[in-house]
Amino acid sequence: MRICVLTPTEQFRNDILDVVRVFEGSGAEAVSEEEDGAALLRHTEEICGEVRRVRVEFLADGKRFESAREGKTQSGPLEDKRVHKRLIKQSVYDVCVSFYGRRPPWGSLTGIRPTRLVYMAMDGGLTPEEAAEEMRRQFDVSAEKTTLTLETVRTQLSLPRQKPGEIDIYVGIPFCVSRCAYCSFLSGEVGKGGQLRPYTDALKREIEGAVKLIREFRLTPRAFYMGGGTPTSLPGDLFEEVLEALRPLTDPCRERTVEAGRPDTLDKQKLAAMKNSAVGRISINPQTSHDATLKLIGRRHTAADTVRAYQMARDMGFGDINMDLIAALPGETAEMFRETLLWSREMRPESLTVHTLCIKHSSLLHLWEAKLPDGDMAAQMVADGRREAEARGMRPYYLYRQKYMAGNLENVGYALPGMESLYNVGMMEETADVLALGAGAISKRVNTRTGKILRAPNVSDIGHYIARTDEMLERKKTLLLSEI
Repeated sequence: MRICVLTPTEQFRNDILDVVRVFEGSGAEAVSEEEDGAALLRHTEEICGEVRRVRVEFLADGKRFESAREGKTQSGPLEDKRVHKRLIKQSVYDVCVSFYGRRPPWGSLTGIRPTRLVYMAMDGGLTPEEAAEEMRRQFDVSAEKTTLTLETVRTQLSLPRQKPGEIDIYVGIPFCVSRCAYCSFLSGEVGKGGQLRPYTDALKREIEGAVKLIREFRLTPRAFYMGGGTPTSLPGDLFEEVLEALRPLTDPCRERTVEAGRPDTLDKQKLAAMKNSAVGRISINPQTSHDATLKLIGRRHTAADTVRAYQMARDMGFGDINMDLIAALPGETAEMFRETLLWSREMRPESLTVHTLCIKHSSLLHLWEAKLPDGDMAAQMVADGRREAEARGMRPYYLYRQKYMAGNLENVGYALPGMESLYNVGMMEETADVLALGAGAISKRVNTRTGKILRAPNVSDIGHYIARTDEMLERKKTLLLSEI
């Protein structure tokens, strides 16, 4: 759909379009002026005393719909902006519900963390149950998604939070053996391997500097996570070098995780290196059990490779393995996803992450004309994933959403009690300080009382990172010295 948005609040134009895309998907194309065949969304408003009145008119396909809402203006500029934007978005949502004739499972929510709304309401004195109900009522969230959010919050409340003086450690390895069609992360293909040694040496220099910062600021590493890319795409000797260099940072951690996402990158040498560094949690991610889909999306492994990798890891003593699956992959049906869920049982992962396919503009899939499952089928897949996780005794422990997800759905991390990743919770909820190393990694400090967050990003370009490692360390030191 081509749509022209007329609004006196240009700062909220993208937020208005985000609501339309909840219904229309990424196919909603904004045009700057009224034109034949394009839909028109006109937003007007007025302030009478302490009341702001918002009106939205939507004209499309020869039909006309109107919505009007009002709310009190706020004394503080930041709070008034938040309330103002919410009022506009909910008015736009009203006319879209009328035009499209359906109510999305997450209602008018376009933010990435529904749990944040529950925590904000709890800060105002509500119980978790009351806070979840307030979210449901205010944003028209379905009962199913409200329950999911509440269960996720309850799990998180049962887990230890980061203590003062603690910090999490992230290390990014931005290489993969091939690029997945849906991937929008910073990563380069290993190719001939020309950047692997220079990157490893630069990363080891940054690690050495990070150890000095930890000691200088008297910080205690709490949780370690190595991601990417695919860390295990490094050759065995380089992988061992990085883990060994990290020992001063990882030895104090109560949790150590490595993404070994591609089954075809795992071998006994790398598993032994992780064991020697006391890595207790790994991820081996098949995404699907269907080889034809794996080939289509650019994975170079088969379902049988995944089974072999799991068996090898089990034989070497790994008792905490996460598995990622993706709902709504190109060409897949709800029955195919159920087959993947049944197939995954034999590996008995301790945690299961059910992702919904998200087509970002920076991914290869954005350029394809592949047939994708529709929103209803994606919803069925996600629901099946939830039922399967519950049948295995798992509970949801983190939840987030992204723009352009199939069916406007969500990603959920499920885990057996006691197997939840503290790092994942801190990252998803933005409640943990992080010292992040590697190209594209972002260090941050969080004031959980005020919600203020300071960040220090590393450069994303691998070549620039290699040449500017000292600068990356200075950014971290400045971050740690800053008042928050």
